[in-house]
Amino acid sequence: MNKVKLGWRVLPIVIGFFLIVGLVSGIWIGWIAWPVQIANVDATDLKPSARDELIVLVADSYAYDKDLDRAKTRLKELKAKNIGERVAALAKKSAAQNHPSAANLAALALALGVSDPQIALIAATVTPTPTLTPTPTEPLFPTLTPPATPTWTPTATITPTATIMPAATITPTRTPTRRPTLTATPKPAAIAPTNWMPAFPTEWPGGAKYEPANVAPGQKFWHLQKALYCDIRDTRFDCPNLPGGSDGLGIYVLLVGGKAPLVVNGTPDNLEDKSSDPYCQCTYERFPDGKSIQVGSYPSDKIGGLALSSVKTQIPQTHVRYFLTFELVTR
Repeated sequence: MNKVKLGWRVLPIVIGFFLIVGLVSGIWIGWIAWPVQIANVDATDLKPSARDELIVLVADSYAYDKDLDRAKTRLKELKAKNIGERVAALAKKSAAQNHPSAANLAALALALGVSDPQIALIAATVTPTPTLTPTPTEPLFPTLTPPATPTWTPTATITPTATIMPAATITPTRTPTRRPTLTATPKPAAIAPTNWMPAFPTEWPGGAKYEPANVAPGQKFWHLQKALYCDIRDTRFDCPNLPGGSDGLGIYVLLVGGKAPLVVNGTPDNLEDKSSDPYCQCTYERFPDGKSIQVGSYPSDKIGGLALSSVKTQIPQTHVRYFLTFELVTR
């Protein structure tokens, strides 16, 4: 009887021991020996935030290698109906958050066929690298101390002696009268013609038009001194080193000799003055939408038809840049 009671008392202890051993063995096998591994997961199985991160990675890769086919192949894994619009929406969201990949996302959206001026402006936006200005430790113009003025002290006193001179007879002398000299009025300097780079209109987009100002002699007006057209990845005229880079877009207007508003299609355009922007190196910057451009306050030369048109590729909506210099001169 005592043995039976002892067996029933030991049985729960034995069962509990084997349960603990089984639980510890299962944890060791599941977490250490043979942990669960997930493989062959489709992009469609990712959560929305992970899909956005995948699109950003594809955009950054496209900005580096410019391989559009590879980018499309990667984006097809998301199985989205309109992937271009989704990339554009993500570009606008990233630009609002000042995300560094916003420009790459906008460039990928344009390559996928999205035509949106806001996306084009985001693609052309590059964060300028700040320039450190050293603080001078010594004054640039040192104060010069003038030399001491010498003082002259007389050593002797001279007493003048009055001498009575006989009265002299003064004979008047005739003073010749100088004849007036005629001075020729200088003619105003001739105004140099516009410096077109490349030759206009043969090497410019077909829609570009130029109209010189009709002013009288002696009248001030804004003269289009220089006009530069940089096609996509154009290596001429130092285009790769100008604002916007080889793949950028925009119209950069520089005013010389004065300040005035920019007039677009006959209406003053409320643009920000970027004279202090080291990246722009211009007075105004705007999107190339083909509208006519001239300068206000005085009569001005006019140029229009500057749009996203490539002479090299003949493909519409291509990233190109225009650099215009207007100078205030007198006819």
